[in-house]
Amino acid sequence: MGSKLLADYLVLGYDTDKLLSILDVIQQSEYSTFPAELHKKVRNLFTIGLGNINRLFPKVGVKSSSINPEDYISKWLKRYYNAYTHRQSTLSAKPKGSSNDPALALIVKNNRNYDNKRTHQALTDHNLFMSAENIQGALLEEYINIHAEKDGWIWAEGETMRACDFVRLDPANYIPELIQIKNRDNTENSSSLAIRAGTQIKKWNRLKTKRKDNQPYPVFQWEMLNKMMKISPNNLMSEDNYREFLQQVAINNSNLLT
Repeated sequence: MGSKLLADYLVLGYDTDKLLSILDVIQQSEYSTFPAELHKKVRNLFTIGLGNINRLFPKVGVKSSSINPEDYISKWLKRYYNAYTHRQSTLSAKPKGSSNDPALALIVKNNRNYDNKRTHQALTDHNLFMSAENIQGALLEEYINIHAEKDGWIWAEGETMRACDFVRLDPANYIPELIQIKNRDNTENSSSLAIRAGTQIKKWNRLKTKRKDNQPYPVFQWEMLNKMMKISPNNLMSEDNYREFLQQVAINNSNLLT
């Protein structure tokens, strides 16, 4: 049986005003220790999602037999607040769950004439780079949020919106703006692409690969994001500034990688 979506409760007689009222009650009762400003931000995120309720709200593991939208909204809020209080920059990496394949080490060792020590180091380094790659997407969004929230953007933390990472109402016309963030130009899956189709969600990726003399090289697209998000001149994002952020995170959190 499928998971209940927020839109499914509309046919049970719950309108968007009632859904917002339920959200307010749960925030006040279960998240009262968080500041009122954060409650307002979460409410605004939820409200923007309601504008396209069929597309933007994800599955959160609610049984299809549910007839009370509190079931959905409680899980949705838990997603958001859990992500808010456990940002990637502060987390300790989980140990690798799968074993290394000794056949790979054998191939590398003999193809490159490595001794056992160098082979072991190469494998350790590979695992570190994989660990870094696995968390970079979350760190990228965390960096963008530092700047974007100053210009009214709301980070949809905890995957609280489908195929969409930052939202806001355009202050000039109050039309929703929705942006999906990707690190590279080859990281969007077909499911995400299908969700974006027919919506106002814009996609941005940090790194685009180009070629010169048949050699690939990276092109960073921060200027495009600054324009897309209408970032204020004194609040612009850049690759250099992003790397400074990453460097500081890596220094401050010795358990960032495993």
